[in-house]
Amino acid sequence: MSLYLHDLTYRLKRKELLKAVSCTAREGEVVGLIGPNGAGKSTLLKHLVGLIPSPLGTVMLDDVDLSRLKAAELARYIAYVSQFNTPSQATTLEVLELGRRAHSGIKLSRTDKHLIAQSVEQFDLLALLEMSVTELSGGERQKVMIASALLQEPKILLLDEPISHLDPKNQLEMLLAIHRLTREKGLITFIVLHDIQHAIHYTDRLLMLKQGTLLHDIETSHIEASMLEELFEVAASLHVSEGHTFVYYGHHHESIAQGHRH
Repeated sequence: MSLYLHDLTYRLKRKELLKAVSCTAREGEVVGLIGPNGAGKSTLLKHLVGLIPSPLGTVMLDDVDLSRLKAAELARYIAYVSQFNTPSQATTLEVLELGRRAHSGIKLSRTDKHLIAQSVEQFDLLALLEMSVTELSGGERQKVMIASALLQEPKILLLDEPISHLDPKNQLEMLLAIHRLTREKGLITFIVLHDIQHAIHYTDRLLMLKQGTLLHDIETSHIEASMLEELFEVAASLHVSEGHTFVYYGHHHESIAQGHRH
């Protein structure tokens, strides 16, 4: 299964927020979207899920033209978790059930309920089930929304900064879970990340966006410091230690040396 994006373009008040973005993503891949603020990362996800008016370009999942589908049909293929989830009065359990109904319909079967129970255990949501989503912390709410999205059994999972409200421990657990579930379920996952270190460690491909233009589409293992310098307009260096790549910005070693002198 492959997803083909061809010339995705979006103009708003004569300004191009996306400029003919084209790429291919494959089953089992986690694709990271990185770039400065206003680069078009969130806009690209909204384009894929049909949330922007008058989009241009084509989105094909194998031979299915997703760009021509209505919202209800599109929900069978794509699950989207926004950076800003509007709290509702629904309980955690009701949100999970809603996610499952997007896949199976109004009436939940025994299988549906079993899958919800699995999700509750997987995301450690048992203590939150009867709580209103409005009572949850930002991190708890994000976990619930991602669990609900996965219960749709989508082909494509779109995540806009899914770890922004989580503490470091939960950030790592969430990223590991996303990567593992993408492989196990054969998903195509797009994830917007601001932490480049996380992007390097937990994605398979990187799309580097700047001012609506796709500068680089690479395997994550092929990242170079010069690409980050072009993307963020700041000095960058990459260092490998025990098989892990670490990113430093600015004159890192000089700053440390100056700190020791003081």
